[in-house]
Order: sequence, then C-alpha cells, then structure tokens
Amino acid sequence: MFSKGFKRFWIDEIARLCDGTFVIPHTWIMRDGVLTSDVSIVTHTADGRWKHHPGVEKTVAADDLDLDYRDLTADFGEVLVWVDDSTVPAMPNPMRKLVDDDEDLYVIMVSPWADDVSGAKSKQYNKHMNMYTGNGCLPGRLLQQEFHIHYVSTSPHASSAEQFATFRDHVRSTEEAPVKCYNAVTKRSCRFILRTPGLPADNPQQSEEASHMGSNANFPCRKCNWGGTKLEKEGDEMYHTCHLAGVARSAKEIRESLEEQLRLSMQGDSKAVEEHQRKSGTKDKVTQHWIEILVPKAKALKAEHPQWTRDKIASDLKVWLDEQPGDKRNPLLDIVGLDPSQDTPVELLHTILLGVMKYIWHLLNTSQWSDADRQLFAIRLQSTDLSGLTVPPIRAGYMIQYKNNLIGKHFKTLMQALMFHVHSICTPEQFSLIKAAGDLGALLWIPEIHDMEHYLAQLEIAIANVLDAFDVVDPLRILTKIKLHLLAHIPDDVRRFGPLIRVATEIYEAYNGVFRLCSLYSNRLAPSRDISRKFASMSRVKHFLSGGYWWDAMSKQWIQAGNGVQQILLEDPVFQRHLGWVSPNPTKPGFIKPAPLVKSPVLNWCQTKTSKHWGLGTPPSPQSHWRLGRVLTAKSGDSAGLNSWVIALDSKGGTLFGRISELLVGEESLVTLEQFICGQERHPDFGWPILRRPSGAEITQNQVQSFVILPATSVQFVISVQHDCRRGDCQPTIVRKELQEREETDRTTSLIKHTDDDHFVLNMSALHNSAQLRRALPRSLTDIQPLYGDRLALHKLAAEKARDSRKKGRAKTAEKRRATAAAKKRDAELAAAVAELATQRAAGTATAGDDSDSDNDSDRDLAAAGVEVQESDAEDDDYTPGGSTRKRCRKRARRG
Repeated sequence: MFSKGFKRFWIDEIARLCDGTFVIPHTWIMRDGVLTSDVSIVTHTADGRWKHHPGVEKTVAADDLDLDYRDLTADFGEVLVWVDDSTVPAMPNPMRKLVDDDEDLYVIMVSPWADDVSGAKSKQYNKHMNMYTGNGCLPGRLLQQEFHIHYVSTSPHASSAEQFATFRDHVRSTEEAPVKCYNAVTKRSCRFILRTPGLPADNPQQSEEASHMGSNANFPCRKCNWGGTKLEKEGDEMYHTCHLAGVARSAKEIRESLEEQLRLSMQGDSKAVEEHQRKSGTKDKVTQHWIEILVPKAKALKAEHPQWTRDKIASDLKVWLDEQPGDKRNPLLDIVGLDPSQDTPVELLHTILLGVMKYIWHLLNTSQWSDADRQLFAIRLQSTDLSGLTVPPIRAGYMIQYKNNLIGKHFKTLMQALMFHVHSICTPEQFSLIKAAGDLGALLWIPEIHDMEHYLAQLEIAIANVLDAFDVVDPLRILTKIKLHLLAHIPDDVRRFGPLIRVATEIYEAYNGVFRLCSLYSNRLAPSRDISRKFASMSRVKHFLSGGYWWDAMSKQWIQAGNGVQQILLEDPVFQRHLGWVSPNPTKPGFIKPAPLVKSPVLNWCQTKTSKHWGLGTPPSPQSHWRLGRVLTAKSGDSAGLNSWVIALDSKGGTLFGRISELLVGEESLVTLEQFICGQERHPDFGWPILRRPSGAEITQNQVQSFVILPATSVQFVISVQHDCRRGDCQPTIVRKELQEREETDRTTSLIKHTDDDHFVLNMSALHNSAQLRRALPRSLTDIQPLYGDRLALHKLAAEKARDSRKKGRAKTAEKRRATAAAKKRDAELAAAVAELATQRAAGTATAGDDSDSDNDSDRDLAAAGVEVQESDAEDDDYTPGGSTRKRCRKRARRG
C-alpha cells in the first residue's frame, strides 16, 4: 500500500494517474531513490465497461498517482463492470479489511539470523542458541549498524527449530491481526505485518534451516539436487554439472520428502528411512525426533500384534502422531512466502572469505611456499599502498606467523592485495586463481546495482573463472568443498535479494559481543530470561532516544520522549558508541582540512608547488597567503590525503587520473594532481587498466600536463593503484628501524624499493568504490574475460585428474588398512601365545632358576611358538640405572 495524504493506493486495485490514465499497480519499488510502481493499463470503454490490458505495462512514479479505488468507485459506482474479468484481480484488495479506513498498512521485512554462540568471554564454551533480526526495509548502510540489530531470543536448551516455531507463530499472527503502532512521519496510527524474505546464516545453519543433511551428504547442496555417490560425482558429466546451478529444491519437495520419511518410520523400517534420506539429501531435526520415536513404537506394535499388517500399524501410529503436541517438521516450511531451500542466500563471510580465500591461502602455504618465500611475501605485503583500500593497517609479519589462524578481515585484505605480491613465488595457474578471486570479490562487495543484466553476466564469468582456476590447480577441491559449488547459485540469489552485502552476517557476528556482556551478569538460574530482560531494556532505551512513540493508557494518546531526551542520541558520542549508532556525518565535498600551523606555517603563493604549475588563467597574487592542506573531502565523501590516488573531472567534464601532490587553502581551495594517463591496452598479466606518466610526445603535441591544478570540488573519489613491481622487478632493499609503541628499536625491517615511479596498475579487485570506478572507465578495460573458452573440455580433463587422485588416495588408504590389520594380527598372536603360557604355568608347569632364567625360558617358549620377541633396551644392565649399579658392585667384589 502507498499512502498519499488521505488517499491509499493498494496493489491490484484500479487507480488513476495525474494525466488521466487508468492503471492497476502491481509493485512498489525504490528506483534511484524514487518510489515507483510497475502498472498495467486499464481503459474505460464507450459502453461504460472497463478493459484490462495485462500485456501493456509501464513504470510510473508513485507520486504520479492521483485517484485511488475509493475515489473511482465514488465517481463510477460501487461495482465496476469488466469486459473480461478473468485477468482482473479481486477488488477491493482483501487486505483493506485488516485496517480501519483511517489507518495505513505497512509490510516490514524481517530476516531472522540464528547461530550457536558462547555466553562466556573465556575459552570455556557456554553454548547458547541465539536469534537476531533486522528491519529489511532500511537502507543497506543502516543495516550494518548494531543499533538496527534486534534481539529475538536465546536459550542454552532450546534448539533453533524450537525458537523458529515461536517466530513463525508471531509472523502468522500479524497476517490476521496486524500490529498497531504510530507513524512518526504522518502522525497517524497505522498497522504492520511481518514477512520473512530470507534466512541469513553460515552454511551449516542454513542447511539445518533448509532441512538438509549437510555438506558431507551424497547430495551436498541445500539449494539444488546436484549430487550422487563419490564414484558418480567423479564422472565427467556430474563433474561438469557441479560447476552449474542444478535443479532447484523447493519447500514443496522438502515437505513431501519429510512426509515420506514419517510414513516409512511408521512401518518400522529404519533402513528405508536412511536410504530415502541419502537419496534425497533431506533430513530434518524436528522430523528426525519423531522418526526415532515412531520406529521403536512400530516394532513394538508388530511384536505385540504379529497379525497386524504394516498398513494397520502405520494407520494407528498416524492417529497417535497427529494427537501429539508440537511441530512434526521444520516450522520454517509453514511460513507463507518463504522457501528455506532458496531463501538461504550465499553468505559472503563464510563462503568467500572463509571459503575461497582460505583455500587459496592454505594452498600457497602448504604446497607452494618455502620459508624464504613467506619472508619475501611478508615484505611485499607490508609495502602495499593502502590508499583507496579502506582496510586496517596490514600486519604482514603477524599474518605469516599465525598463517593458520587468520580471520575474515585478514582474508578480505588478501583478496584485494595478494595478486600484486606473488610474482616469482607461485605458478601461473595459481596466479590466475588468485586474480579470479579478486575479480569476484570486487563484484560481490557492492552496495547497489545499476545494470542488472550486465552485472549478472559479469558475475557468471567471474564465478566460472574461479571454479575453472580451481580445477586446474586442485581438481578435487570442488568435489570436497561445497562452498565452491555454492558460488554457482550466487546469480540466482542476486536476482532474489539484490547485492549480497545486504544479507552479510558480519554485523550479527559482531553483535554477539553485546550478547556476551548481557550474559556475564546473569546468576545462571534462568540465563535466557535475564539476557532477554537486558535486551528488552536496551531496546526500550533505543526507542525512547530515537523519538519513538508509545501508547499512554492514562492520556489515551500516543506520546514520545521530549526533545532534550532525543538530543542525547544525536549529541552524546558515549551513548552512540554504547548503542551502536553511527551518527550521519554530513560531508562537504571540496573541503580541505588545513595542516597544523606548528608543522606547516602560512606560505606565500610563490612558495607553493601549485604556483609552478598554474594554468587556470590569472594566478593569485604572489604575496597572497595560503596554508597547506592535510585531507580533502571528495564528492563521494572519501577522505583523500597527500599521495592519494583519485579520479577527478576537468573543466570540460573529462575524467582525470592522478595522485594528489599538494592541497592548498586560501582564497579558494585548490588541489594539485600529478596526472597519469590510463592506457588503452590492459596489463598483460593482470588484465587491468594501466596508469603511466604522460610521454614526451603527449606533453609537447597533445598539450597533456604532468601536473593539473583543479578546484577541490572536482575530486570525485579515491581509487586503489599499485606499482607494477612485476615489470620493475622491485626488490626489498629498503631497511628501516622497527617501531615498537612509537619508539625506534635496534631491530630492522625491510621494505620494497620501487625501481621507477612511472608504471602503475589500477587495482580492480579493490572493494571501495568498485562500482564507481567501473562506470568511469570504458567496458573494454573493465569487463571480465573468461579464462577458458571450452569449459566442458577443461572439466573432462579435470575430472580425469580427480579420478586419478582419488584412486591413489584409495590405494594408499587400502595399504594403510592392510598394514594396520597385519599389526593387529601380530598383536593378537602374541597375546594368544602369552595367554597359553600363562595357562600352562597355572596348571603346575615346573619352573626353575631365578627370575632372569625364567624370563629367558619364557622367551624361548615364545620363540618356539613362532612369535617374534622384541628385545627392549630397558632390560639391558648397561642401560638401566639399577643394572649399572649392580655391575659396578660386581667389579668392586672382584677387586676385594
């Protein structure tokens, strides 16, 4: 529903535009910041009837709607007669009955996130199953703030399915009785209903939510029916289809499978249930609980009533099961409009960073790099130009030292920088894989999509390149790691959910820190209740401070906190930090922050670098006063300092690439750019655009300037540019003192010294401003190219290598198994021989001599039995301390 004053336009209801056209709205979609609707055309015939044209559709702005359904029925009568009512939806919209005539109805999208979390800050694991959610109707930049994460429930005992059952009941209740609240903008009461568009989580949790067996099943994908036995997956056709999205699973298919499992369990056939689960990949925790009850009951009934048939037993158990309280299957399957198999979007943190990038990092460290290679890589990585990357300071030494314990932020940095530092320490195939992963990451971490079809086409190529590059480097990886197959489902998820960073789970993982703080102060008698009360109190405070309304029973009206209370959230940074609120920081494009006067005194115009390259007409007075700037605010809101790489616009609107050489604040704000030319050809190795200094001919003939002076407002955004060390063969020849707590030490560290300052590469794998950079360049320089033309032939070759690798692995496992069996057999024979001797002694076998002779006799008896006796060094007198002592005593006796 769209409200315009006191007029309410509902989906599938006839309305009139301001130009007099009659339409039926079908959607409400925000496009470029404007609410729009996809409408079909309706005409009014001469005989007074209405004709719907479902094939004629267009997009209109919501503000162009003029008269709603009530207005039209008031003008043309309560009953609208249609020429063909088969294509006309029911009018008025049935949802009008859910609200009063003066109330608006809104739909709030809530996507629950669930995972197991430790309630302790120590290493001791104190398991709680938590559920959070967020308002999916908010802009993406707000969804990544802790302030907008809402606690739902927690329990150290109840599973996620049990908590989802209550969540489902709440969602259902709003469909029939929408929640009444107050609209702070329209100042009118309204109602809302809840819808669940998706289920963000990590991969194991999403498999559980989709009633799926998991990644180790024969059918390991929760989203499609690809799979089979290990031998079947190694086949050429199955191997090839693993690189594609298979036939989609569906909620209907899952429900039918679970019903069949219950039917088989009522017959007492546990093997049939297990076989059905293996063949379908469907297994639900809730249903499994009942299966484990039904199978023994069916067997008990069969034993008690041998004459009963299977159908009779199943019929009785069906009646018994229906009488039992609680859900019999996954409660998420009962939420209208939710398909857990398709509405579990591929999650970037666990699938890309802790999946693809982690596999690449492990591959390089285990099968490629030596210690010397790691040392060289650390020096190169530490020398990375961080301008335009928006990553935390790189600690390359830490990443190499603790290479097996990296987390998401480390892999995000590696995804954007790894390809610039692996020349000479990796194979060409490995480099292709690293670069393909960087291309894919830059496409996925974008906030908005401007051209969906082109974006999806590029995304499919990037995913294919990553998978094919893995096939060349490690053909078995795609069969053993389901995260690689899940990449093929990303295009479908993008069509369904938009940019995947909207459903990223990092913010939920971070919110677990707030949960732990609430958990620490519980007395442990009722931890979930204590935690819930704290979160409820916190939500109440957030509601008050943000200007929310609540119903006052005494005054019978909606009220809110006073202006002074609301100002606390806007002005107090302590409250903002505690509540996870990021205050909107209004930017002033072109603003230059001056450097401190102590470090940079006021200069005359003739003392500045800018004066040497002036070309904008009449220069300022030589005696005019200027201050050097430290940071410039670009049009995008980025902060650009000295030596930052930026894209700017010249006076004619042309695109300039350059490095900031000087910032000046005086009569006006000026920026001096050291201009670089973007080449028309791609880099031969990276396949990305090249930046170089203007040549002499370009300067003399084409009037290209080495330095360009621009108004500060001309700078658009920062970009990431890295030196072309492959071309320059740059070496770690810079030595500097290592800093510890801001003080120099005697220890030294090495850095890369660039052999020139002329050749650079645009880092197209950088996540920051990736979409803006691609729009600023021609597609001939930015479009991702396929790595391999004939993918089917490549996959056949990779499948053959995978089969050979599996055969070697199976042979090695079989040999190890035989060796283990032979060792066990020898141990058993030895034990049997010892037992036989013990039996003989117990029967009265005569023994003579001392213990040492007895031991020798036992050894001879075992040898006679054909058992090899291993001599122990511990029995040698020369070895044991006691033996040495006795030997020395015998020598003294002979001397005496």
